[in-house]
Order: sequence, then structure tokens, then C-alpha cells
Amino acid sequence: MKLTLSALLIFVTTFCSAQMKQVFYFKNNGMPVNVADSSDYIRVVTPPDSASTLFNVAEYYRNGKVKLMARSTTITPPTFEGQCITYSPEGKRQAVLSYADGVLLGNSYIFYPNGKLYLMFNSDTVRTRSFEENTRILTCMDSTGKELVTEGNGHYIAYDAVTHTISEEGDIKDGKHVGEWRGNYPAEKVTYNDTYQDGKFISGYCTTATGVKYTYTNKNQTPEFTGGTPTFIALVKKKVKLPATLKGKATQIFLSFTVMKDGKVTNPTLLGSLSPEADKAIMAAVNTSPAWKPRIQNGLPVDTSWGMPINFGAVTPAAKSK
Repeated sequence: MKLTLSALLIFVTTFCSAQMKQVFYFKNNGMPVNVADSSDYIRVVTPPDSASTLFNVAEYYRNGKVKLMARSTTITPPTFEGQCITYSPEGKRQAVLSYADGVLLGNSYIFYPNGKLYLMFNSDTVRTRSFEENTRILTCMDSTGKELVTEGNGHYIAYDAVTHTISEEGDIKDGKHVGEWRGNYPAEKVTYNDTYQDGKFISGYCTTATGVKYTYTNKNQTPEFTGGTPTFIALVKKKVKLPATLKGKATQIFLSFTVMKDGKVTNPTLLGSLSPEADKAIMAAVNTSPAWKPRIQNGLPVDTSWGMPINFGAVTPAAKSK
């Protein structure tokens, strides 16, 4: 029987009350929202089973089908531990991923929509290294089951799930990226060429639709505010006057927004509320924020969603008398 979002929410709410579960709502970009009607999927976190210390995490699409099943050492955000299984909106298994303390560790598997194995890779947990350096590609297969990479050696091909075309390809040796890799972003009509040595990214260049070429030595760079995130948070908090009922109390909200490719900050959204006036002040502070350094992807700035928790009203310890 198909479970609609409304039916799912009734079930979850009833069951949550009895089992002390917690429910969270999200957009497809991973940003939280306040209400179910604005969400693309929901996350339900339940207490650990007997003889376990891990919380149970389940996510559901709006059509009621399971999106993710995993266990976590924390409630929110989750810190996955062990096996995490993801599913498509049609109910097909997409991936079986292995985690330790919130990062990929060990063998993981990704599947085609037809259910056949696409990729098997092994990850380690050196947090200072890039994903490519931390990952060994062991097996890559086309949709018919033909092996392209066997025992860590061969030619890897990545397929774009939307356009069903090749989005990236290159050679694998001993599980690592080697030599020149070629890729593209069809929507932007951008192509790129990256050079790797023993899995480490060396340099690359991209070519735009107009033929302009950009070179880069940093493949991906996250958005950045001048002075860092603490400086941005301080700027926002400076514009906010807490209501009297919250003064001296610790309160946390989650702020999300979009950093455009020109650095402009737009679309602020709050998960949680201080007061109508304080919420309005936060929105105004974000909308008038100085420009950020945008996210860089293969040498070009791109729009990206970003977010962070902001703590208000923390109690300042009283000074000791002499």
C-alpha cells in the first residue's frame, strides 16, 4: 500500500510520541526547514535498540518511500556508524555505504537504477586529504555488467544521472586516479581536464561555452566569509536584540542561505525562532551581508547552499570577587 506524506506524518507523530522519537524536515539540498509542507523529505531518529548505543536514523521521501536507513552516535546532525543504505524515490537501492565516526571507512557500493552494481570503492579516514586521495576505486561496471575497472585497475567512467551521459572519466591504477581525467557540466556547457598523480590532484583547466580557459590548482573550494564563519556569525548577532524572555538563556537556531557565484548572499531561511522581531533582524543582516568568496568548482565560481547553527543568549560566567 502506498504511504502518502500525510499518512506517514500521522504514523510518525503517533509512534514518536510513544517511542520518544524526533522528526526533522529537509529540502533536497540538505538544508533543514521548519514544517513538513516545505520539505522534500523527513528524518526520523529513534532511541537505540536494547544492547546498542546507536540511534536509529530513517529518512522518507514525500511519497512515503524509504530514502535512507542508518545508525548514528548523535541525534542531529547524525554521525553515521556502520552501514548506511540509501534508496531512490522508486524504492530501488542506490548505495550501501560504510561509516566510522561520521566518515566513510571500508568498502562501499553504488548501484545503477536497474539494480546492477556500478561501483565498489574503499575509503580511509584521513580527514586532511581529499576524497580522491582517501578513496580507492576497486570495481567499476557499465550498466550491462561489463567490468571497466577490475581489482583497482582500468578505466573509470562516471555517468550523469540526469542527462544519462558520461560526466567524467579517467584511468585507475591500484585504485587511484592517475593521469589526465576529462569531465563536463552539460547544463553550463563547461568541460574540464584534471591531472592526478597516485590519486592526488595536481592541476586542471576548464573551458567555458565561449571558449575561455581557466586554470586551477585547487579543484574544489567551499564558500568563505572574510574573517571566517565566526566573524559572519558575530556580524549577524550584532544586529539582533533578544527578547526579554530569552535573555540569559541558551538558544540555538539554524541559519541557511545561498551564496551566489558572484558572492552575494540570498534566500536566508531559519530553522527555529527567537521572536518575530529578532528573526526579521537576522534576515536583514544576511540580506545586507558583505559578499562572500563563492564556492569554486573546477576553477569556476558556482551557486551553493550554505548554513550554520547560531547560538544566542549563552550565559556569561560572573567575574569572581577578589
